[in-house]
Amino acid sequence: MNKQRRGFCSALAATPLFAAIATIGAPMRAFAASGYPDKPITVIVPFAPGGNTDIIARLIGKGLGSRLNTNIVVENRAGAGGNIGASTAARAKNDGYTVVYSTATTFAINPHIYTNLNFDPIKDFTPVAVTIKVPVVLVVSAQSGIKTLDDLVKHVKANPNKASYGSNGNGTSSHIACHVLAQKMGTPGVLHVPYKQGPQVLTDLTGGQLTYAFDAWSVLGPQVKAGRLVALAVSGAERLKAIPDVPTVAEALKTDYDIVTWNAFCVPSGTPEADVKTLRQAIVETMAEPGLTERLEGEGVPPYAPMSPQETQAFFTSEFEKWGKLVKLVGADATS
Repeated sequence: MNKQRRGFCSALAATPLFAAIATIGAPMRAFAASGYPDKPITVIVPFAPGGNTDIIARLIGKGLGSRLNTNIVVENRAGAGGNIGASTAARAKNDGYTVVYSTATTFAINPHIYTNLNFDPIKDFTPVAVTIKVPVVLVVSAQSGIKTLDDLVKHVKANPNKASYGSNGNGTSSHIACHVLAQKMGTPGVLHVPYKQGPQVLTDLTGGQLTYAFDAWSVLGPQVKAGRLVALAVSGAERLKAIPDVPTVAEALKTDYDIVTWNAFCVPSGTPEADVKTLRQAIVETMAEPGLTERLEGEGVPPYAPMSPQETQAFFTSEFEKWGKLVKLVGADATS
């Protein structure tokens, strides 16, 4: 392994997904007669290293670099709920060498929250590929004695002035998931505690300062396996293969509840269509690797089936509208 490849993998060494890097291989090949790509591609991740989006970007990047016969350089540009990195990507040269890998938060939620965004997720980006579903998992502290979602409902109703939930910020997907859950539980008065950093939510939850929270299984798994947190339910419509014994919220409460975000690759608008096609083809083939598919499902972020360019664009538009309605339901804004 050369120095560049070692450097690429070293950031993953402490994560549960690191083992997958060594097992997912792909023949090195050139895709386009035009010569694209003939230099490294920068993938901007608008969040801090070690989070779910960063981990998955680096995992996919391994196979992507092999297929495109180039280096994939992941660049973290965290801040403002993903807006800083997204803005940087939107202003980048549209030559196919700057890609942004981000979430529904960036492309479908933030535009409904922040009034001063300096990018338009629909006009300033061309969607390349939607990669994974990101259902979140409802967890409580193991010290709480709560074992099921029914236990949580009883606990919150018995302690209406003490119950609270944490999120990654006002209007974020975790805030929306918790807010809608509180309504479905019949406990709309639960205190919302927004945080600037996701890891602090879990720290305070484990310590008993919060009653419950949602996060991706790839983040929560180690905490649950270590016995510090208890997984109560999954936010999506289907159970996760990673934790098949954990019911969905809809199952547990016998109600309609399906809140799932997603991750996707985009490039600045105006990127040559041939380069977008080359990039999309490489991503689709990378995502189809059996080892990667199994690993993603094991981490609770199942892959989406490949979409055509038209389907991808329609997906972005519909998700933009859907999350706008949810943000309005929560009543969130950038300063609330």
